Amino acid sequence: MRVLAIQTALAINSGGGRADYEVLSQLARRGHEIEAVMPYANRSVCASPPGVQIRWVYARGLKFPQSLGLMAFPGLLRAARRFRPHIIRDHSPYTYGLVSPWIGRLLDVPVVGTVYHLDKSILGARWVESNLLARYQCVLTISKFSQMELQQISPSVGTRTKAIYCGVASGFKRPESDGGAWRKTMGIPRGVPVFSTSGVLTPRKNHTFLLDVMQAWFREGRDGFLIITGEGELADQIKNLVRVYGLTDRVFFLGYVPENELCRVFETSTAFLFPSHIEGFGMAPAEAMACGTPPIVSDRGALPEVVRNGATGFVIPIDQGPEPWVRAMSHLCDDLTLRREIAAAAVADVRERFSWDRAGRETEAVYLQLISDHGGRE
Repeated sequence: MRVLAIQTALAINSGGGRADYEVLSQLARRGHEIEAVMPYANRSVCASPPGVQIRWVYARGLKFPQSLGLMAFPGLLRAARRFRPHIIRDHSPYTYGLVSPWIGRLLDVPVVGTVYHLDKSILGARWVESNLLARYQCVLTISKFSQMELQQISPSVGTRTKAIYCGVASGFKRPESDGGAWRKTMGIPRGVPVFSTSGVLTPRKNHTFLLDVMQAWFREGRDGFLIITGEGELADQIKNLVRVYGLTDRVFFLGYVPENELCRVFETSTAFLFPSHIEGFGMAPAEAMACGTPPIVSDRGALPEVVRNGATGFVIPIDQGPEPWVRAMSHLCDDLTLRREIAAAAVADVRERFSWDRAGRETEAVYLQLISDHGGRE
């Protein structure tokens, strides 16, 4: 089949961007012809999935309510007519919610929307969800939590919604011990607990709460370090807060790091901390689990689906202050047997439930069924 993927970008340093990249790669690996169409303006933040053809189009004013993709419509339509897809995959109904269904009707092909989680911070999001999602033949999401949220919008959206879990890249696995060399380069003494977190530095990830947790940890007389990886709009603000809290010698910012170095961060960590306000899936905790690092996550969004409380990590509320988090961190620091048991269970669980190969197969099956139901060509 030929799949036209309408994207805003393909930035693999975010969970949604990584999901797009991996799913398109899997479809191409299965012998399907994939063309991704994106705005020229986003070329600097795009990665090219193996086997996927990239086509650039002129587009401005993509953010609602300026256009909902109207400015991109001529370029997208030209690309679609040239490529003649069997199905259209819209990365973001919030961006292209008007034009993707139009193009689908003009070409008489089904259109799939992808929604990773409902985000109240997106201007006009409720209008898009209430008025435009029903125009898609199918809406794919990445967890049962997000599927449930979508199903509550309207009966017509609910019956067209399917959930397919994300995967974890095969490169995420516990690296061989380096004998403490990485710790030494970071100035972290042997035996001192290290905690880590990873993700885009945005309000949703709740780094401020994480700093409160570390303050509570130190108030109990415990030693330790926090490593923050990732970049984002709140980077300067969070760094300033670290200085205000007097934690500059205990909190390290590494920015965006490559996969192998991130695995080393996880390998060095006693626990992975992730107090996010909302997650459609929770790829970062899953990646930490694949490296044998027990995660401690919030009870929000899909995180309780990814992390099985008490078995593969801990799921802790974020509305009860830092103390429950400190207790969970203490359990992992003080009970080596518990930490090893959770680490082993986490690795096994990720291998069983979260693979990109499975995500690719399930996505392929949905697309082929939609094409067949639509009466199109395979």
